[in-house]
Amino acid sequence: MTPRASHHPLRTSIVEPAALTPERRAVMFALLSVWFEGYGEEYFNEELGDLDHCVLQEDPKTGELVGFATVYRQETDIDGTPVGAFHTAHCILERRFWGSNGLVRAMVAEMVGRARADRSGRLWYWSYSAVGYRSYRYMPMLFVRHAPNAEQTLDAVDRALRDHIGRECFAHYYDADTGTVDWKWQGYGLTEEARAISEAKLDSPAVAQFRLLNPRWAESVEILCLARLTDDNLTAFGRRWFPIARPA
Repeated sequence: MTPRASHHPLRTSIVEPAALTPERRAVMFALLSVWFEGYGEEYFNEELGDLDHCVLQEDPKTGELVGFATVYRQETDIDGTPVGAFHTAHCILERRFWGSNGLVRAMVAEMVGRARADRSGRLWYWSYSAVGYRSYRYMPMLFVRHAPNAEQTLDAVDRALRDHIGRECFAHYYDADTGTVDWKWQGYGLTEEARAISEAKLDSPAVAQFRLLNPRWAESVEILCLARLTDDNLTAFGRRWFPIARPA
């Protein structure tokens, strides 16, 4: 049974990479290791050096770091169209606080806000690779058009950007035909605890749909998710999460 979420709100902050002290990085890696095994701490710390920003969540009563999300930024041109993506590498929250969407909401709100504030004409996206349904579910929850989606076909710009991110972030581990990432790392993958949680929900119709999109999830194969950060691409739920500020 999933523990009930804490009733007091967590303290959320957006920080630059320089604010991540060695002590804080060690706690972040410990949180990550609950769900993924074989992920080297040295490699994790190298990744943090390339961050655009990081979202942190702390227990306000104790000051304990209980969750984080790491966000990278990429910019390129796709057939003359300037595009950019905020790519989430890790989004981790202690299980005792599950039931709260605060970490993801704060993370995507920051992306939406930056996209709205950009007057350059660049088209902004959110991207991440999902190994399980808990990660994937935010795509259909927040966005009208998104990938992967068995009922939609990616347009040319979206497909080209997805494949660009796949090659840039995951090199030869990325398969453009399926949109998946198969690391093929010896000893790397979901921990036993993570697999048990996913397997317990396999009778859910929504999870069954995800399994069609990523049938090798249990082998720690990830699927690349992508959505435009435009107001006309937000679902009704997404518009409630990220309302457009009205002029004073």
